[in-house]
Amino acid sequence: MEVIKIRRWKTKFNNVYVRNLLASTNDEDLKNTLGDFYTITSIVVMRGSDGKSKSKFNYLVGAFKLPCNIFISFADGRIRKQVPLKKENGKTVMVALFQSQESIVGEVVIEPVHRKKVEHNGVKIVLLGQIELYFDRGNFYDFTSLVRELDIPGELYERKTYPFEFSTVEMLYESYNGVNVRLRYILKVTISRDYVSNIVEYQEFVVRNYTPPPSINNSIKMEVGIEDCLHIEFEYSKSKYHLKDVIIGKIYFLLVRIKLKNMELEIRRRESTGSGPNTHVETETFAKFELMDGASVRELWSILRKLSNSSYYQCFLRANPFLSDSF
Repeated sequence: MEVIKIRRWKTKFNNVYVRNLLASTNDEDLKNTLGDFYTITSIVVMRGSDGKSKSKFNYLVGAFKLPCNIFISFADGRIRKQVPLKKENGKTVMVALFQSQESIVGEVVIEPVHRKKVEHNGVKIVLLGQIELYFDRGNFYDFTSLVRELDIPGELYERKTYPFEFSTVEMLYESYNGVNVRLRYILKVTISRDYVSNIVEYQEFVVRNYTPPPSINNSIKMEVGIEDCLHIEFEYSKSKYHLKDVIIGKIYFLLVRIKLKNMELEIRRRESTGSGPNTHVETETFAKFELMDGASVRELWSILRKLSNSSYYQCFLRANPFLSDSF
């Protein structure tokens, strides 16, 4: 028997086409042969006018439906804070939020479909921290990998629950979904099997690490301009900001010998991935504010703007003075 084509439908069923069956093969024979490995919802053996099996095409419906369901839950899932997470398909789901050095405790439930026997070579759960570059999809860099064995080789006939615990897990990096890179934390349950593919289930969660405000947070001063034409000095009240902070700063026009049309202030975030010739940089403008419309004078300008930040982006401010058409 040879499987030659698998077509995955949008419904819960999968069609599998097979060939090279014996002429005497009937529906029941084929169902009994594959029933130990898959849950078969429907099966058809194509027959000729003589009632014997054709050797070309036969198909099974739902042959690759998993023989069991796996559920992963956290012990404090009902009271733990949930945050939105955008999936690859564009949908947003709510997942559990953790911090570094927290213990991740929960249970795995395996439930055979229709109490059908599930033979396995062991069950394990792995806590993974992964980085994936979108231009190299499918290749993950695992910077964290913790394994817990849940069961020895054997057979499952009914619903079974396995508790698990990862104590004081060090998760230094925060979860991040960017333009070219993704950093994620997942729980991966694997049921190992012979001859057929393993059964795998994932549960993703988010990590955010919080630190107290720095005891020293000095101001920043920066001077830019055009030599002998325009000198501008920027001053920010502090150098470090939290995610929902307010930027308060000043702009000094030290030298103005050209006509300016207006000035804008942009809040940008920049993402850099890779290294050397494989470096990819993406810049996105968060917000844009008009600071000045018309000619400037040597006076003080104050800025009061909100900054919405994301911890894995490098955020910076950029002021654009637009020159007049005539000098």
